[in-house]
Order: sequence, then C-alpha cells, then structure tokens
Amino acid sequence: MTDDPDSEQVRDWLDEELIAGVEHVPDPEAEFNLAVEMSNLVVHVVRRRQGGPLVVGQQIEYGPGIRERISGLAPADRNELVGRIRETLTAAPVVYGFHDERGANVAFGDVHRVLVERRIYADSVSQQSVMDALVEVWKVLRYLDDIESLLDTVER
Repeated sequence: MTDDPDSEQVRDWLDEELIAGVEHVPDPEAEFNLAVEMSNLVVHVVRRRQGGPLVVGQQIEYGPGIRERISGLAPADRNELVGRIRETLTAAPVVYGFHDERGANVAFGDVHRVLVERRIYADSVSQQSVMDALVEVWKVLRYLDDIESLLDTVER
C-alpha cells in the first residue's frame, strides 16, 4: 500500500489486460488527471491535491433525443426508469448526481448528464483499490450508456 501515489505509480498499477490506453489530461485544478480507456469508455483517475483522495469517475452526457424522451415520459414511467437507475447506482460503491448543462443538481426528468465517482482515501489506496474503482465506475457507466434500452422497457 502506498498512501500518496503519484501519477506514475497509478499508471504502473493499471492492469494492461483491461486498459486500452492512458492519457495525462492537463488540469489546472488537479495534481494529476489520468484518462483511462476501458472498452471504449473513458474513466478519469484524479488527485486534486497532494495527500487528497484519488477520485475515480466520469460523467455521461445525454443528447437532446434521450433528454426529450426522458422528459416526455409519463410520470409513472419516469419513476420506474429512475427507480431502475437508482437501484444500480446505489448497489455500486459510487456516488452519483443528476446534473443539468451547468452542473447543478436536478431531478431526473431534467437530467443532462450523470456524474459517477468513487473516492479512494490514503489509508486504502493500492493497486487493487484503484482497479476495483475503475471497474465499478466503468460498469455503472456502461449501464447508463445503454439508456435507450432502458427507455424502451418503460415507455408504454
């Protein structure tokens, strides 16, 4: 266990069998920001400040067509859809938020993007915790990315 890994240590921990690529992203608000590609999705590993937690996460943004379908659902159908999504989000060890185009928290009917992240604190940072976080965030993003299928099941 390394309680304050730098970006190179985190890169060394990444399982090359699961990772398609890694890019350093310039981020003036972070000590480092790595964009990790896994099965056509990008998940970021960010450290905002030295000694701070690693934040593993990403946002998924929905286009106008999906947003219109969500906002146009009957209230009962929208409640069923958000219930399914929340069930998956709360089952994973992540935090999430439904945001509008400015990043403000909104009700699901007004969602523009969904933020998903997992934090790894100094007392538990390791190769295993980083890979576990990447996989968990990726799984949630993959689920959210398939929202068209979810919409198809609730639209009546």
